[in-house]
Amino acid sequence: MAEIIELSEILPPLGILTHVTPGSRAALTDGGEFVSYAKGEAVLEQGQPTSHLFIVVSGELNVVLRSPEQLVPLGYIHEGETVGEMGFLEEVEASAFVAAAVPSKVWRISKQGFETFLTKSPVAGNDILKEIVMLLSRRARKGHERLTEAVEE
Repeated sequence: MAEIIELSEILPPLGILTHVTPGSRAALTDGGEFVSYAKGEAVLEQGQPTSHLFIVVSGELNVVLRSPEQLVPLGYIHEGETVGEMGFLEEVEASAFVAAAVPSKVWRISKQGFETFLTKSPVAGNDILKEIVMLLSRRARKGHERLTEAVEE
């Protein structure tokens, strides 16, 4: 079972946080919590409501689309990368099953926690939101490329 970790560390400058100042990362860290997951343990369940943004601090997450007929591997989420952005932004059900591929530590923040952070640190919050939008754009483009390749085959 996922274990919430009490740590005095701040989020590292990875992924969407690469250009965020240590002070802003510390403020953001305070709005969320670190959680450890054992290998195979679910971080997000496909079809279940989710309203958290997750950042992989260490380890790797496996993303799988479950359909009635098959399991479709979609890829991996590596250190510094995020998962749960769509549910976080829209409060929708998780679109895929996400589990720890290896023992992993993630940091998560709720929509409410992020909104509090935005109030305290609007410039850093805006920078993070831009990074999330660019990430979603890259993922959408990659998905489009996969579909295009599949149609052409």
